[in-house]
Amino acid sequence: MADTGWFQLLTAALGGGVTVKALDILYQEFRHRSERSRSAELFVDEHLDPLLKAADELVGKLRSLAESDFRKLHNIEPSAETLESHDFSSLLFLFGRFWARIEIIRQDGLSIAMSQDERGKQLQNFLNCLESRRVRIVDRISQRAVGEIMLEGRDGNLDTIAFIDFVKAFETDTETRRWVSPLARILSRTRHTSERQRLLQYGAVVHALIDTLDPKHLVTRMRPSYPNKLTRRSWRDLKYRVFGQYLKFAQNPGKYLGPPKKRRQ
Repeated sequence: MADTGWFQLLTAALGGGVTVKALDILYQEFRHRSERSRSAELFVDEHLDPLLKAADELVGKLRSLAESDFRKLHNIEPSAETLESHDFSSLLFLFGRFWARIEIIRQDGLSIAMSQDERGKQLQNFLNCLESRRVRIVDRISQRAVGEIMLEGRDGNLDTIAFIDFVKAFETDTETRRWVSPLARILSRTRHTSERQRLLQYGAVVHALIDTLDPKHLVTRMRPSYPNKLTRRSWRDLKYRVFGQYLKFAQNPGKYLGPPKKRRQ
């Protein structure tokens, strides 16, 4: 009888120890997940507003040019060493600044799992979409190069250079022109429907990014889109590939698509 009592006590003690250890492991895992989630939230809070502001100006410029089918860019010479056209230079700059903000997020977020935050997860989906083969304006390396040349260190942090500094660098530095030239070639070919549509599709995705991550437009402007400028092919790509695969969570994709495009008779 005594042996049975000691056996029960030993079993209870061992069981209690195992239970405590298991609870401790669960608690530590919960704490680490909470810390990662909190780190991701703080990271998104810090980096989202500057990205949204850069995106907002880019969308505004694209929409303004789209209204006239980019005619202001039709006579641009991509090999020129001076940026005489304000519309051309400002569009180059706005693309560069937007990509620079993406590059800051990429560099500062190497140790952060953005997907731990819901906004961070959506932002990552948007960035993946924007860099996908059939949406991106230039290849990934060229985009990163443009983003990098737009950066400067300030008070120990990365920030984007000013417009005047960008124009000066383009006109005086061959390395800057070398890395910006792929983008400049695309923007100088807006006489061609294919290049215009690439810009319009890209702009629609950036527009959706703004509306999704700043739905109350606290740091951005509420802007109408330009669905009437999309071709049937662009409409189909946006509907079935962009919003049908990458961005299923985006609200009101019809704003960027408009009604279905009919076949030409």
